[in-house]
Amino acid sequence: MAGLSKGSSGLDVFDVFEGLREAMFRYYDTPFAVSDRSVMEERRRLLDREGAAWREPYIELRPQYASCGFSIEESFRHAGAPADAAGFARFALPEGVSSLYQHQHEGLLTAYRDQRDFVVTAGTGSGKTETFMLPVLADLVAESEEWEGSRGSAPRWWHGKGGYQPSRADEKRPAAVRALVLYPTNALADDQLVRLRRALDSDPARAWLDRNRSGHRFYFGRYTGATPVPGPIGSRSAEPRLRNYLRDLEQREEALKRALQERGEESGSQAGDFLPRVAGAEMHSRWDMQEAPPDVLVTNYSMLNIMLLRPQESSMFEATRNWLHSTPGARFTLILDELHTYRGTAGTEVAYLLRNLQHRLGLDTAPEKLRVLAASASLEKDRDEAFLESFFALPRKRFAVLQGTTVPAGTDSADLSAASAELAEAAEGPLTPDGARALLDRTGAASALRLALAPGGKARTLPLSELASTLFPGAADSGE
Repeated sequence: MAGLSKGSSGLDVFDVFEGLREAMFRYYDTPFAVSDRSVMEERRRLLDREGAAWREPYIELRPQYASCGFSIEESFRHAGAPADAAGFARFALPEGVSSLYQHQHEGLLTAYRDQRDFVVTAGTGSGKTETFMLPVLADLVAESEEWEGSRGSAPRWWHGKGGYQPSRADEKRPAAVRALVLYPTNALADDQLVRLRRALDSDPARAWLDRNRSGHRFYFGRYTGATPVPGPIGSRSAEPRLRNYLRDLEQREEALKRALQERGEESGSQAGDFLPRVAGAEMHSRWDMQEAPPDVLVTNYSMLNIMLLRPQESSMFEATRNWLHSTPGARFTLILDELHTYRGTAGTEVAYLLRNLQHRLGLDTAPEKLRVLAASASLEKDRDEAFLESFFALPRKRFAVLQGTTVPAGTDSADLSAASAELAEAAEGPLTPDGARALLDRTGAASALRLALAPGGKARTLPLSELASTLFPGAADSGE
């Protein structure tokens, strides 16, 4: 079950619920306030009850996915990836993960070792994003072994009186889009940025690249309607907006660093994943990406269609096409999440958009340079092979369908280890993970929760009140 410990944020799932409920009623009471306080109190009594303005939380066990049984280093070795690729890939994985899920392991072998396309079908919390990213990171680590020179310093032109300067003007290694991550909405694209910041622009990732890749960076950028700034590069009307935007980002980054120092946290804390950092691996403006495309580009299909039609972005596609066809072994990775949403008329439009992209990059005549990685909540191999072939315009035999394998509730030993760590983190006093595990074993709390939420090994969802009465049947009668 996710989110039951307070952790470093000081919130658990119940606190979150109470916070949201109070925020909703503050909204009611602010714009819809009346002078008669009794009216407001009566409105609160009518609405602030289960089944009126809110429903009580429902609790369920999060599915546990089968581990591959290998260490991360062994998984990368089996895939034939560079020896140091596993070390860098750890930045893309949650802290404390020592082994990949089976579908993540299979995805790495399928995409990197076998150079095949895949579609992964697994539920929420299964690490589908990591399944995509690990082969891409392995590619970047392998290719960057041959990059010459060093990164150089990114100009902070917004401090001076001069005009715009590209962030990667001094680099000698080829700039191109190695991986395009395509989402149906901006919200999903924005969520991807948080993971990319952790994987590619965190302090540990920067330090690794400084030590092992002469300071080079694996660049990424979000290119949507929200990305500053529109207009031709160096436009006098748009340049002040970009200058102010970058100044504001820099100020917010400095403020976050000071806040983390005051709290005794490192600058690489996960809090920084939600804030763009300047002069790093994240590319912030359209102009920078038009001058030198990022290695990983995140966008939505509406924006991609616009980019393919406009002259401003033509340099991005030309640079990528030149890299693909002049570099032995180069391949373009197309990543699509939520594949099951691309059905009907909208799906047909996106399918033709992808054909246009392949033609623009010269991949229609060199399909071996294209790799497709996708995820779907409902795709089935035997039923949907024809859909894959028609949607991507690629032979169905190219695709491997990887299914996330779950283990019955209560049979994965990692469950109790994770619960122990969360309990130790949430404890008011000193409590080690081993001590927390002993406490859970002694009280039988973990087993009781599993039995309540997965009787006979079959998971079910319970409202909070029913879960409480199941775990503590005498509490309601005693008034506790």
